[in-house]
Amino acid sequence: MNTNKILRFANIFYSLAASEELPANSDDLKTVLENIEGLETFGARIKYAESNLKHLSSGSSRVTYLTKDKAVIKLAKNEKGLAQNAAEVKAGTKCESKYINKTLANAKDFSWIKVPFCNKITEKDFKDITKIDFNDFGEAIRYALKEISGNSDKKKPKNYDETNKSDLFKDIIRCGKACDLMPGDIARISSFGEKDNHPVLLDLGLSKKVFSDHYEESGSSYDDTSST
Repeated sequence: MNTNKILRFANIFYSLAASEELPANSDDLKTVLENIEGLETFGARIKYAESNLKHLSSGSSRVTYLTKDKAVIKLAKNEKGLAQNAAEVKAGTKCESKYINKTLANAKDFSWIKVPFCNKITEKDFKDITKIDFNDFGEAIRYALKEISGNSDKKKPKNYDETNKSDLFKDIIRCGKACDLMPGDIARISSFGEKDNHPVLLDLGLSKKVFSDHYEESGSSYDDTSST
């Protein structure tokens, strides 16, 4: 059994064995985030967040909340969530682009990160804004980052050269290569939002290392793995 599995089981055991006393609820976001960071278990952090923040959605590794100042808190549910929060902070720091949703603040232990809120986008919205079909965009992403995913035999898509002319595509690929981001996660419309009439990549948490450490051993395909 590897170290990550041991840590996950240890945290589950601790969560079941320990009953943390939660801090008082607060209307002040800074206080809420400090209180979350001070809690010991994932379960206690989530319970406290549910009482103090507006729930948006929940995935296999993180829960998202909307703040009063129109930002999003991504709260780790487990070790995978911590790793993805850390990877997202790193990616946002390394990749300066209007097409990348940068981290505004984060806990020292990466239990939470704060990012700007962006409106969700559909494939139709994406095409209306960029004039690029999202299926073509996704296939181009998978091809351009095939060395990271290990899918090195993937054939060049028929519309790749046209897609490659887009500044959006170039910036996403630049960031993907700089941070070893898995293409399957990026090539989903659910990973994008809209801000100032252009698409923004919202999820940058699934690096090759995060996938290798937390997903690969379970038999997950990178195309079946979401960073949220």
